[in-house]
Amino acid sequence: MKLIKWLKRYQTVLTFQFIASVLLFYRAHKMNMLPFKYEMILGIILILLWLIMLKLSKPKKRKYRHEKRKKARPAFGKFLSILLSIAMIFASNMLAKTNGAIDKITNVSYETTVISLITLKDKGLDQVEALDDKTIGISTEANTSKVSKAASKLSDKIDFKIKKYNDFANLADGLYDHKVSAILIDQSYDSMFLEKHLNFANETQTIWTYKIKVPVKNEKSDIDVTKEPFTVLVSGVDSRGDVSEKSRSDVDMLVTINPKTHNILMTSLPRDTFVKIYGIDGRDKLTHSGLFGTKAVKKTIENFMNIKIDFTARVGFQSVIKIVDALDGIDVYSDKAFTAYTDANVHFVKGMMHMDGRQALAFARERHAYTTGDLHRNQNQIAVMHAILKKVMDPSILANYSDLMDAISGTFQTTLQAGDISALIKMQLNSNPKWNVQHSILAGTSRKRKGGYMMPKTAIYYFIADESSIKQNREYINDIREGKTVTVANSDANGISQ
Repeated sequence: MKLIKWLKRYQTVLTFQFIASVLLFYRAHKMNMLPFKYEMILGIILILLWLIMLKLSKPKKRKYRHEKRKKARPAFGKFLSILLSIAMIFASNMLAKTNGAIDKITNVSYETTVISLITLKDKGLDQVEALDDKTIGISTEANTSKVSKAASKLSDKIDFKIKKYNDFANLADGLYDHKVSAILIDQSYDSMFLEKHLNFANETQTIWTYKIKVPVKNEKSDIDVTKEPFTVLVSGVDSRGDVSEKSRSDVDMLVTINPKTHNILMTSLPRDTFVKIYGIDGRDKLTHSGLFGTKAVKKTIENFMNIKIDFTARVGFQSVIKIVDALDGIDVYSDKAFTAYTDANVHFVKGMMHMDGRQALAFARERHAYTTGDLHRNQNQIAVMHAILKKVMDPSILANYSDLMDAISGTFQTTLQAGDISALIKMQLNSNPKWNVQHSILAGTSRKRKGGYMMPKTAIYYFIADESSIKQNREYINDIREGKTVTVANSDANGISQ
C-alpha cells in the first residue's frame, strides 16, 4: 500500500517525467544531428512541459482545514505527465535505434561470398543426399579457391565426382545436357548463364549454400563533407540476401556533391559498359566488376573515367522498396504508359506519378518498354534517385526518420562515417539550402562481340562508351568539385528533365 501511495504522489510522477526529459535530451544531443538552435528549442520545450505538469499536478493548499481538496485537476495533471513520460521514453528508444542503424550501415566489416549448389527443377534432385555418387560441375574461371572450399564442406555430406569447365557457357550446357547432375558456383556468377539460357532462374533451384565471409578494410576519409566537395559511387546490387553478399553492380551512379555551392551532379554509367576490370587481366561489362567486390567497382570506374571517388554506397534492390515506402512514396515522371517487365502487376501511366516502393523499383529496373533499352533505364534510375534525394533533403523527413533507418539497415552500406552523415543532416536542418541537382548519362553504342573476360568465346552485347562522352562527363564532375557553374547539355542528360 505504501508503494502504491508513493507512486501516486505528484512528486514521484514529476520525477519520472524529469528523468524521461533528461534521457530524451541526452539521446538527441548524442545523435549530433540537431543544430544548436533546435537543441535549445527542445530543451526549452521539455522544461516548459515539466513546469506545466507541475502546475497541473500539484494540489492547491487549503485555506481552511475543513475545505475539500479538488482532486480532478491534479489527477489529470499526473495522468498527462505519465503519458508525456511514456512518449519521451519511446522517442528516446527510437533515437537509440537510429544511432544503431547508422553504426550498422557505416561499419562495413566484411564481404560475403555465397557458393550455391544448383540443380534442374524437373529432375527430382531437390535434396543434397540425392546427389550422392553423382557428378557435379564446377568452373575453373573464377573464385576457384572458394568453390573448392565449399566442395570440401559438401564432401562431408555426400560422395561425388567433379567435372571441371573452363567456360561458364559450357558449364551451363553441361547441366542442361545432363552431363552433370548439378553445378557448384559462386552465386553472384549465375547471371553468366542468362546469355544462353534466358529462363535459368526459373528452370533451376538452389538446394545448398555455403557462405564465406572475408574481412574488408574500411578506408576512412579526412574530407569535411559540409565544406569540401566529394563524389560517392552508388552501386545498386541484386544480392538476394544481405547487402554484404558479393553480386553484380547492376546500377552504377556517381553522385558528386559540392556543399558550398549546393550543386549535385548524378552521373549514370550503363551497366554493360565495356571496361578494364580492376584486379584482373581482362575487360568485361562494368556490372561484372561487382563480382570482385565493391573495391573493384570503385577502382574500375576511377581508372575508366580518370576521376577520384571518395566514398562508396552499396544499395540492395530490396532497399529501394523499403526506403521509398518509409518516405511515404515519391513523385516521378514517366514519359510513357507501360506494364513493368520485371513485375507484371505494376502498371505505369504517362505523366507524373506518386510511386510506392514496389512501383519505384520496377520503374528503375525497366528497359524492355523502351527502344533505347539500358539508356532509358539509366534515366529512370536517376529520376528515382532524384525523387528520393528531394524527399530526404526536406526537413519534414524527421517525422519518418526512424522508419527510414529501419528501411536501410541491412540493405545499405556506405564508407561514409556516422559523423559524416550526422554533419550533413545537421547542415541541411540548420540552413535548409536549395540544391541544384543535374544529371548526366554516359553516351555510346551497343555492339555484339567476343572477348569478354567472363565468356571470351561467346559473342554478347557490350556498351562501348564514346571517348568524347567520357571526357565531357569527367569535366562535369571536376567542374562541380571545383565550384564552377555547370549546365549539363540535354544530349548528355539523354532527355531527363532538369
